[in-house]
Amino acid sequence: MKFKCVTLCLMLLAAQGSAAQTIAPDNPNILYTGRWDQTTNTQPWAYAKGTSIIAKFKGTGVSATFSASNTDFLRVIVDDEAIDSEKIQISSGNVTHVLATGLDDAVHKVEIVKETDSGRWTFHGLTLEGTGSQIEPPPTVSSRKLVFYGDSNLAGYSLEHEQNQSGQNLRGSYFGYAGIVSRMFDARYSNISRSGATIRSLHASYDRIDWFSTGLLWDFSIDPPDAVIINIGANDVGRPKRKIMKDYKSFLNDMRSSYPDAHIMLYNAWGWDYDEPANYIDEVIADRGDDNMSYAIFPWLFEQWHGTEYDHSGMANRLAEHLSGVLDGWVPVESDVMNGYGADGDVANGSFEEIAPFGGYGWRYSTDSGVSREHDPSGAQDGDYYLRLANGAASHQPNPALEGETFTVVVWMRGATNSDEVHVSVDFRDQNMWTDPLDSSTETISLTTGWSEYEVSATAPSGTSNPVYHTRLTFQANSGSTVDIDNVSMSVGSDGCMDNDGDGYGDPGSAACSGGSAPDCDDDDALVNPGAEEICANGIDDDCNVLTPDDDVSACPVCALVGESCTRNSDCCMGRCSKGKPANRICL
Repeated sequence: MKFKCVTLCLMLLAAQGSAAQTIAPDNPNILYTGRWDQTTNTQPWAYAKGTSIIAKFKGTGVSATFSASNTDFLRVIVDDEAIDSEKIQISSGNVTHVLATGLDDAVHKVEIVKETDSGRWTFHGLTLEGTGSQIEPPPTVSSRKLVFYGDSNLAGYSLEHEQNQSGQNLRGSYFGYAGIVSRMFDARYSNISRSGATIRSLHASYDRIDWFSTGLLWDFSIDPPDAVIINIGANDVGRPKRKIMKDYKSFLNDMRSSYPDAHIMLYNAWGWDYDEPANYIDEVIADRGDDNMSYAIFPWLFEQWHGTEYDHSGMANRLAEHLSGVLDGWVPVESDVMNGYGADGDVANGSFEEIAPFGGYGWRYSTDSGVSREHDPSGAQDGDYYLRLANGAASHQPNPALEGETFTVVVWMRGATNSDEVHVSVDFRDQNMWTDPLDSSTETISLTTGWSEYEVSATAPSGTSNPVYHTRLTFQANSGSTVDIDNVSMSVGSDGCMDNDGDGYGDPGSAACSGGSAPDCDDDDALVNPGAEEICANGIDDDCNVLTPDDDVSACPVCALVGESCTRNSDCCMGRCSKGKPANRICL
């Protein structure tokens, strides 16, 4: 059994005897990823988070010597066991850290990733344990590469805490969405991001090896990427739109000059402030007329704070879907971190079976008093786990919502006694996360000690001064009650229709979610081409057959698809209509 040392360990090289092998940093079998300064190849250093060192070796253990300009954190991954990997803290002075010991005498792989951006880290070499230990040829790495630029969201601020704690030990890159989506495509990546960055400050530092050093510039001809993802603009909110768009234009000019062949995209979130750039990045891209630029939008589902690992997995999945559409042959694999974003109107992790590496499971707040994820294979209603809330404790999950949509929640619950009660709330919120709900509905349910199924429904308001962006489902135990919750599901419909398959249309026999009426499949109503057996964009044909992706839906569309023009949200089959000049509005 191997033992990984996760505390600071000073290695006494004499105690290792003649079996120890020292590997210098300039050994050609050591791989470096990201922006490294190797001017002095025996003391390479890097500033950016996500920079890494990868090596294969034969032996029973490995140590590494580092120095740092400030306290920093590194993730150590042995033999690709990332989920169980741990972080070590480095600081000033050359200090040797045990990365792994007690390994089988075989060939192993070690990867060391910089998780924070406190300052520079310098690598001084490896020491291998075991008789006959030696460095091996480097592992094969993908030719694919992504480069990311951004602010605190991309920088993984509070990545390992659900309530926005700022400690360096809680920040990260490997399990941030840049790392996650790169692994989904088997791509290498660079993460040039910093908390608090604006478009201008990022523009001033994008070409540096060290964010603060003007004289140390990166050579963009080295290992050019396939795509560049830019997640910036949140810290510009409050400035006039025209000035923000001007800053975007200037920055994208230099991006294109630096990356002449890469696909460049803006990746922003909506749902946290009224005048966020996500409302008009479509205009930024459209104004450029560059066929090799695009944009995508993800929902800000972590409320007034920053995303955790499971939120970042949600962002990574949205990004992967977009990149697979603009990069030929790029097909993603499943994320290696649980996805905290619900899909097709349903919640994420409704049976509480999954968990992110830091311990959260997609229902906030897992660290609060009275909230626990119980492992009970024989007692769970579905799977091996359920959620327990005690004495007033609450847990919730936000998901996207649009005005007029009806959300139906089905949940299994039980109490510790027959008198225990739970409050189930569904509220609806607008684009500014700091405002009170536009509407809220709460149902108090008396429980028994046996698992029982319950159903709660609520409809998002329509015609409010600010449109609906989010719904939030909350379970709260009554004071003095203990409540178990399992097998939560949520479905969404509009105007009385249900859209359980998530295609943006009503299910067969119900009203079309774009606002049409329920079709009579044999007549010539407005939902089908009159008098013809045509396939229509409402999701069913004349014979009430559900359409497949191969069917031609161009003959009689009833709503606009993503990327098509619109004038209002109700024009769009899915999502919402962008803001801006009427001629430029499209469905997102």
